[in-house]
Parts: sequence; C-alpha cells; structure tokens
Amino acid sequence: MKRLFFILCLLCSFSLYAAPKKNNTVFEEKLGQETVGFYFSSESNIRTAIFTDSMKAEVNVLLYDSSEFQKVKEIAFESKVLVKSVNSRAQYESKNIYQEILKKFKAFAPTTKEELDFYGDFGFVRIRYFITQTAYNTNKTIFQGMSTSDAISELTASQELSVWSFTDEIKGFLNKEKYGYKATHPDIELKYSFTPTDQFPSKLDPVLASGIGAPDVFGLEDAFVRKYVESGYLLELDDLYAEVKDKMNDYPMKVGSYNGHVYAMSWDVEPGAVFYHRSLAKKYWGTDDPVEVQKKLSDLDTFLATARELKKLSRGKCRIVSTTGDLFMPYKGARKQPWVVNDRLVIDPAMEKYMEVCKIFEDEKLAVSGVSQWSESWFAGMNGTLRDETGADIEVMCYFLPPWGLHYVLKTNAPRTSGDWAMCAGPAPYRWGGTWIGAYKGTKNPKAAKELIRYIATDDKFLEAMAKDSGYVVSNINVQKKIKKNFSEPFLAGQNHYAQFCEMAKGVDGSLTQGTDLQIEALWTEAVTAYQLGEKTKAEALTYFKEWVYNTMGL
Repeated sequence: MKRLFFILCLLCSFSLYAAPKKNNTVFEEKLGQETVGFYFSSESNIRTAIFTDSMKAEVNVLLYDSSEFQKVKEIAFESKVLVKSVNSRAQYESKNIYQEILKKFKAFAPTTKEELDFYGDFGFVRIRYFITQTAYNTNKTIFQGMSTSDAISELTASQELSVWSFTDEIKGFLNKEKYGYKATHPDIELKYSFTPTDQFPSKLDPVLASGIGAPDVFGLEDAFVRKYVESGYLLELDDLYAEVKDKMNDYPMKVGSYNGHVYAMSWDVEPGAVFYHRSLAKKYWGTDDPVEVQKKLSDLDTFLATARELKKLSRGKCRIVSTTGDLFMPYKGARKQPWVVNDRLVIDPAMEKYMEVCKIFEDEKLAVSGVSQWSESWFAGMNGTLRDETGADIEVMCYFLPPWGLHYVLKTNAPRTSGDWAMCAGPAPYRWGGTWIGAYKGTKNPKAAKELIRYIATDDKFLEAMAKDSGYVVSNINVQKKIKKNFSEPFLAGQNHYAQFCEMAKGVDGSLTQGTDLQIEALWTEAVTAYQLGEKTKAEALTYFKEWVYNTMGL
C-alpha cells in the first residue's frame, strides 16, 4: 500500500490530473501485501482514468474526452469484475488479470506514450498513458521536444478558456469571421462574459481573491489596470513579452509591468492630441494648417497665452476649450514624478501649475463656467450649439482627445461637422485610456491563456486586419508602419492622423502610472475645484487634499 500511495503521489507530481481536487476510487483490492486499484479524475475537459498494481513498476493512465465517459465506466466495471474474480495474488497472476485490463485500455485508446524515470528507493517507475483519438489528435506534434511531464500536463490541461470583459471590443476580437481568435484557434472552446465597466471590478475582485470561478483571461480598463497589475493575482507574461518586445510600443508595456515583471498587454496606443475646428482656426488665426496651429499650442505656457489671445480676438465669442477639465490630461502628462514615491504623496509641479491655470481660466472666463466633460454643454461645443450662462452663443476651438475620442466622441456626437476638424500634438505628450488584457495566475491552462493574449495584443496579421476595420492605432510597430503610409481620414478633411499618433506614442511615459492614481485624482479634482471656484485658497486646498489623502489612504 505504501508503494501504491507513492505512485499516486508520483502521478500528482507529474501534473497528470490537471490539479484535481480529489481522485474518485473505483476499487482498491488488496491481494496479500499488495494493492490493485482503479481511479478516476475529471477536473478538466480531458479526463483521466488510472489503473495501477503496486507490484508493478508502472502506472497506466487513460486519457479520454468527457463524451467517452460512459465507455470508460464500462472498462472500469469490467476491470473491477476481473479483479474481484480472484482471491489471491497467485490467481491474479495465473489468470493474467493485469494484462487483460491493459488490453481493454489499448483497445479503447491505441495511442501509447511512456517514459522511465528514477524515483529514490523505488527505482524506475514507468509512466504509461493511453490517449483516445477524441482526447488528442495524434497528428499534432505536441510531444516533439517535450518532456513527458510537460506533454502530459499539456494534454490534461483544459482546452476551454473563460474570458471576461467590460468592453464589447474583446468579444468582437474573439468572433470576427475571418481573423478572430475563434476562427484561427478552432481547438479552443471560449466562454465569454460581459459586465459593464462600473460593475466589472466588483465582479472580478472576489473571484481572483478566492480562486473560485476566476476567469482565465480578462480585459482591464485604463482606470483600473494598475490595480490588478500590482495585485499579485495575474499570470506573469515575461516569456511572451520577450518574444514580442522589439515590435511593441514601450509605454503600454510599462503600464502593464510591475516589479520587473509583465502582467498585462495592450493592443492599442492612446496618445492624446488636440482636435480643433478648421473653420474657427481660419477665422481667428488665418490658417487651419496643423503645422501652423501647433505653433500656437506648442507648450503649456504658449497654450495659455493663445487662450487669452483667442478670447480677445473673438471678443469673447470663441474659447479655446469649453472646460478646464480638458486640461487635466496634458498637465498630468507633463509630470516628472508619479503621485506616490516611497509610500509618500508627491504633488508634481505640473499638478500645482494645473491648479493655478484652472483658477486663471475661471477668473478670466477663458472657458465656459459650469461646463464639465461628458455634459450636454461639452458635446454642444462640438456642434457649434453651446451657450454660456447668459444665453450667448459660444464657439469652442479645441478638444483634447486620444484616438478613441475621434471615433467614439467626435464622429458620434458631431457627425454634421465632418471635414471641419484637424489634429495636432498640442502642448504636452499625454495618454488617455486604452485596454489591457491579462490572465489569472491560477489558470489551469496558462499556455492557451498566453496564446490568446499574444494573438489579440501582438499578432501582426490580426492587428493589421483589426486596425483596418476599426481605425485603432495599434501598439504593434510593424503594423503601424504598414498602415500609416497612405492613411487618410475623411472626418479630418483627409489628414493622416494615424502617422502622427504613431509618432506621438513614442513620447508617452507609461512608468508614472500607479494603482492608486484613480483614488488620488478623484480627491485632487475636488481640491482643484474648491480653489477654482473660490471656496478655498490655494494653500487651504492643498492642505485639504493632503489631509484627505492621508486619512483615506495613509499616504
């Protein structure tokens, strides 16, 4: 029995059961001092049946598909009858019961693999396993260059992946008819689940913490990607990153990395730009040429001077932006330090400057009082229908937006203005948004999970087809080079914004992103608003912010 127990432990060490929670014993029959046993394990789609005799230096494993379970049950029952038909070791040997049971294995699953390994006092133990045609396509070359343990682990790993997302774009990537993941990976069964963004972390957090019901692969929004990258729940992707790093933009990888390891990858880059009305630029600046307009917005100080000039030229009718909220991302992008350094709160000079500029814009009415991002008034400025608090018509020159802002904000909310827009880099490199994809560290199928991530986030053919369909500025530099050559955007009057976004992505710093950003920035916005509206002095607002961060976050 001691030898049998050892052999079963040996099987577990070889990962034969895809980490089963328990073995179901069909029978354990004692014949003298030795034991003959038959066991089931069915934690994955590829199930295992184990037949062993503690007198033998081998263990026989039958790999079969779940659809074949009834037939394997019959083999198990027939094996039990054979063993029960004898009452001594001598009878067992004389009737060749062991070989009779192996014949049943071989008849059902003729493909056989085996290897000898040395294990301490027990010497060599032969691990022999039989594979059904449905459990494993023998035309595959999975065993070439693999150890037996790796090969068995590969076979017994579930070929099913659960994928969770907060965005429908991942569903599209999986299901695209010609180039989607399902079309190119027919052997993998996918279970997809969608949850709205505001509910997604609440659904994901408990299953990652407990390991019960956790998805294999999941999307991560920019607002909370770092929370999970820093959580310790994600699968390391270092080997995958090493294969693709030379063709991928740098900043998304930095966002998806923590303590020297990569945990999430992104298929897109979202550098921020300034989109402006061509007609208004011609009216007040005499040109709509992006090169010339960029000169008027070349840095943050020049941008402020131009905002004052524009209000004066238009006699208050045209504002450079509708809300100071549009300025947050470029000032954030101008930082040299993150919010937290050595577990201490840091307020970068660029953030203090942002606070001061918001006050200037409010006091000098360089923006429109009461307008906030995503409000009706904010969208109205895109269409030329914005009115201020007095009811006067107001023109808005610029909007700070990334690539998705073109497709899902401007095009969607201001379709009649198509052709009246252009784009330039603006006063400071920044990024806004994006989606990453990672895997649970406890996934039973890490190889398949990494392959899904590799395909969606890095594959040349997939990303080229996807980018041409959607207009995404992808993070794959090889694909960028192909697409940007002759790109033309009708909404921007034929401008090749794609080439410019690819260039701008090089200047974005992804190393300043931290998991605490979202919470800190919500508190920062409250403090800035209090100062901007005159509710607090700058000193009071800063003190209020620091105390609030310390009391709520301990920083």
